[in-house]
Amino acid sequence: MFALGIEFLTGTAVMTSADTRDTAEWPPHPARVFMALVAAHYETHPVIDDGREAFAEWSEERLCLEWLEEQSAPALAYSEVPKEHRRTVVKVYVPVNDTGLSSRPASVKASEMRYALGVMPAFRSRQERTFPAVGLGLENQRNCVHLVWNNAELPPVLQPAFKRLAAKVVRIGHSSSLTSVWVAEQSPLPQMALFPSEPSKGSRGGMKLRSIAPGFLADLDQRFNASDIDAFFELSQKIQTATGAAAKKTAKAAFKERFNEDWAATLSAPVRRLPSVGTSQTYTPPVDDALPCASSVFDPELLVLTKLDGRVLGLESTNMLVEALRGTLLTGSETAPPWFTGHREHGEPAAAPHLAVLPLAFVGGEYADGHVLGMALAFPKAVSSKERAGQLKRVLFDADGADKDVILKLGRHGTWKLQREDRAPRSRPLSLCSETWTEASTIWASVTPVVLDRHPKFDPADPKEREAWRREVTEIIRTSCANIGLPCPASIDLDRTSWHRGAPRARPGPNGMPWLSSKTGNSRQQVHVLLHFDSEVEGPVLIGAGRYRGYGVCKPLGLPPS
Repeated sequence: MFALGIEFLTGTAVMTSADTRDTAEWPPHPARVFMALVAAHYETHPVIDDGREAFAEWSEERLCLEWLEEQSAPALAYSEVPKEHRRTVVKVYVPVNDTGLSSRPASVKASEMRYALGVMPAFRSRQERTFPAVGLGLENQRNCVHLVWNNAELPPVLQPAFKRLAAKVVRIGHSSSLTSVWVAEQSPLPQMALFPSEPSKGSRGGMKLRSIAPGFLADLDQRFNASDIDAFFELSQKIQTATGAAAKKTAKAAFKERFNEDWAATLSAPVRRLPSVGTSQTYTPPVDDALPCASSVFDPELLVLTKLDGRVLGLESTNMLVEALRGTLLTGSETAPPWFTGHREHGEPAAAPHLAVLPLAFVGGEYADGHVLGMALAFPKAVSSKERAGQLKRVLFDADGADKDVILKLGRHGTWKLQREDRAPRSRPLSLCSETWTEASTIWASVTPVVLDRHPKFDPADPKEREAWRREVTEIIRTSCANIGLPCPASIDLDRTSWHRGAPRARPGPNGMPWLSSKTGNSRQQVHVLLHFDSEVEGPVLIGAGRYRGYGVCKPLGLPPS
């Protein structure tokens, strides 16, 4: 076991939720704690005068961070905060940062000196801010939180370094949210506990917390961009203070070699971007208190790609969009595993569940028209986060670790530009939220038609065989549900029209869905379905022969009971 203890020294935790600035975050998300450790690590970077030993200790602390991001999600032990202890949010207006300072003060004209007053707090413009907080008190350890990695053992060689690093964390959240952090020998019995839900077990009523994942530390480094920013100002200063043409020329050459452009006094410094946590983990109370629900072979955490640019296309373009995205993903993936390609070594279809691609469209609302806002990747639960990141890194990130545009070539429809969606759920359209497509529900309806896994023996066009066809197709749909690990639906309704407004009909033609293309050229029948389950089922629900290619995508109908 490995555990971190956190004490909020003032009895108050001031942390703003990532979803809305009017709500306090409680308990602190694991990703926030990790970022506090990273900040403490870099804020105590040694200087030359500190000696080699200080640099060696600092390097050991980084090894601790690298070890921590490789661990699975921790359990949380904390005290629940009553609603009355959540402080009323009050809007305040604070001076903004000094964004208008000149990099060359000596060059500022006397007529412009009045602008210099703008850096004084009394004259600086003010912006609206909120500081949500929760009152914890100082008695009975209510102000303490523990993060517990039950299956992790910190290597003995790193234990002194981690204790030093933890002791350096003086705040988590706002600067007034003072903390003491330590490596805990054991976790005390909490008043409240949350545990990471297992991918193989669905549960309702869970809480999504921002989590740590392999590569998070490198992403924070890239976004903070310290090396480029420091180099920019150091090289710029050398150029400006160089005496003699030769020295100035040498300094400019060094600048161009580093930044691949000529230096100019008007150049802006490299950008520093805010941290972005792209992964989350569903947490639930102890198993005895949780209400279990069924789930499919697919992980409920979808990887969402939002459309940044391109022609407006509806769900009838699903096959084209999916094939274009699959082509982009598979480029250069000759050695990729079957779960990623969908094929085994000799081109045979993968036997186990593999990566599914699906469209995310505006459906179900009063004004829904079925236009596609983005795409999503659904992973088999058996594939670890590390394996997923290893295959997708080259597609989603550039050499520096920054988000990269994913370009889809769509022939006469031009191109689409996609990028990994990293906005907070409340800041993005509902169709681009994973929960919209995976929230547990007893009623699910298809958005794109379900392609039948086999051809029915009976003909629906023949009135004498229509009822037999319906019974046969119902059995095919039951088998399709079982194929992805779902229980047998209590009832199944069939139709050519979807129960979700804005979704295309199940047949080609105006307002309809084209047949799913196949290698043989033979098209299978496809229908819309309404599935009723006896108990809640967690998504994604992707069924039928086209489940890996954007067909058979289902969505909860109405508001789930939870």
